[in-house]
Amino acid sequence: MSRNGTGSSPAATWAWAAVVVAIVDALVLVVTALVTATESLSTPIIADGAVVNLVAGPTFPLLAALMLRSRDAGTPRTQDRLAWLFLGLGVLCTGTLVVFTYAAVGLRHGFPVASGVAWVESWLWTPVAPGLVVLLLWFPTGDVVRRPFRWAVWGAVATFAGLWLSSAFVPGTNPDFGRRAQNPVGSAALQRVFDPIGSAAHVLLAVVFLAAVASLIVRYWRGDARVRDQLRWLLIAVLVFTATLFLPEAGVVGALGTVANVLATVLLPVTLAVALTRSGYALPRVLVYGLLSTLLLLAYLAVVAGAQAAFGAGAGPAAALVAAGVVAVLVAPVRARLQRGVDRLAYGERGDPYAVLTDLGRRIVGSPDDLLAEVVGTVASALRSPYVAVELTGDTEPAARTGEPAEPWVAVPLSVRGQEVGRLVVAQRDPREHFGVRDLRLLDELARPIAVAAHAAELTRDLQRSLESLVLAREEERRRIRRDLHDGLGPALAGVAFGIDAARNTLPRDPAAADRALAEIKAEVQASLGDVRRLVYDLRPPALDRLGLLPAVEEYAARLRERTPLEVTVSGADLPPLPAAVEVAAYRIATEALTNVVRHSAGTRSTVVMGVVGGCLRLTVTDDGRGLPVGAPAGTGVGMTAMAERAAELGGSCAVLPGAEGGTAVVAELPLRGVR
Repeated sequence: MSRNGTGSSPAATWAWAAVVVAIVDALVLVVTALVTATESLSTPIIADGAVVNLVAGPTFPLLAALMLRSRDAGTPRTQDRLAWLFLGLGVLCTGTLVVFTYAAVGLRHGFPVASGVAWVESWLWTPVAPGLVVLLLWFPTGDVVRRPFRWAVWGAVATFAGLWLSSAFVPGTNPDFGRRAQNPVGSAALQRVFDPIGSAAHVLLAVVFLAAVASLIVRYWRGDARVRDQLRWLLIAVLVFTATLFLPEAGVVGALGTVANVLATVLLPVTLAVALTRSGYALPRVLVYGLLSTLLLLAYLAVVAGAQAAFGAGAGPAAALVAAGVVAVLVAPVRARLQRGVDRLAYGERGDPYAVLTDLGRRIVGSPDDLLAEVVGTVASALRSPYVAVELTGDTEPAARTGEPAEPWVAVPLSVRGQEVGRLVVAQRDPREHFGVRDLRLLDELARPIAVAAHAAELTRDLQRSLESLVLAREEERRRIRRDLHDGLGPALAGVAFGIDAARNTLPRDPAAADRALAEIKAEVQASLGDVRRLVYDLRPPALDRLGLLPAVEEYAARLRERTPLEVTVSGADLPPLPAAVEVAAYRIATEALTNVVRHSAGTRSTVVMGVVGGCLRLTVTDDGRGLPVGAPAGTGVGMTAMAERAAELGGSCAVLPGAEGGTAVVAELPLRGVR
């Protein structure tokens, strides 16, 4: 296995500050939940949208860490402000719950500055919604998708200003805490001025939110397959949330809308994490612990709230203890499931190689088209690789590929029975992070069936080329026969017809001239018959049809004995009926070998032996001549090459070897397909 390219995970030390913030946020939320349960406080999680604070508090700083940790020289600087926006929103979401809890407990027990904290709680929520709008407008590049959407960013800023003004100076008591929390800076005169501004801010918030949704749709529509895969789940969550805003609040539809709204709100940070993971950022363990902290916190709050609803305020300490036990029991299985899910999301199916191999086998067996196209698609899906290719040995271009070439990559050799047939090239998911041991182990497991598929593809390609060669050879042979008939036999027969007409015309007045003309015509006919015999012989030796293979070779050997001093012995044991192609090949090889003995060996004796051995017709021609020249490679020369090609056409072999007792031996094996 070879690698190409280099890369390392840049560890910007200030990125770890975001991880620390995420951990602190999770701990602070746990402590806040304990205090809330102990003090029997009621937090309107669904009604006031605090559920997003519970999820986003620890998750958003983790997403900031993902971006800051993965920043390199090629990263646009605009992504930095998106990372800082993530971090700020995470701190803000945690801070709103902390401030609420401190104000509620402080007003009950007379803590210092509790009234001031309650005033801060009344407006601290105002940056959250505009900040989420800016987040959607900027995601994932840190800038808007098109210039016309920049107004929406400034509209979100104006929305925050209007909401803050209309909330911070409301006179009277804070509705979250009752009479205990008076607004120290409330003013009826300012309220009359700021109330219209607040109403306009709410309308503007709806407008810029819809603009953010539109920008996501535009970014998805204009993006390539990678961008669409990155934004798909985020866009679905946002569209579901948007749809719930227009549903009625009463009845069954209203209840379903509330559930969908809460679900979409909870999924917003999760889908943002999915988008960042699919865009090349990889910090799965941090993501697992962030999601784990959020889910366990929600479980804790659910147990406490259920106990209080069932047993009243007296269940506070007991409920906290029970919730802690439930959370402790859930930690291990929840973490294991989360780890598997995040690994599958970030790394593909590397943790379950059996499933990948099963899927690969199913695709190969069920593929009606290109096997290798199914192979590269399966590997790319299993490893989340942006580029996968199968390269066959001897080819300059990949036989199949998916995606565009990217570095760094890993090349896995593909071998069948010890012979390398190609290699599998897989680009890494992230240029900054090498494949791990589990990834490489999965590639090794996949290499075996892929090598078989590559070998099958190579054989299929060779078969196609052979079929094309056969078609070309057939057409060339037909062209040659047509040319011989048209240019040779056709004119000869036409000349014979003209000669006969001339002889008929001459016969009444000059019988002797007519006789001479007929004699010439006879000679022309005999020459034409010779041409016909030559054509027939080129197609198939007539002796094979007249005598059979063994007698035809004996007849050829008899002619050699008459013309040369070579003694030829032909023998064969009970040959079965042979396919026509095998008969022709065996006859041509035997006659060519005997001709070579006469021309080159200077031998006096030669033996031809035929027999069926292991499903093949074995033909052996030996002589007692001078043998092969010293240092000369066996099987060279036009005649020897022709014999080898005839055997190879039938899937057999033909070798020219030194004889056991001197001389030369030609050994050919021709498979007998379907002959018993």
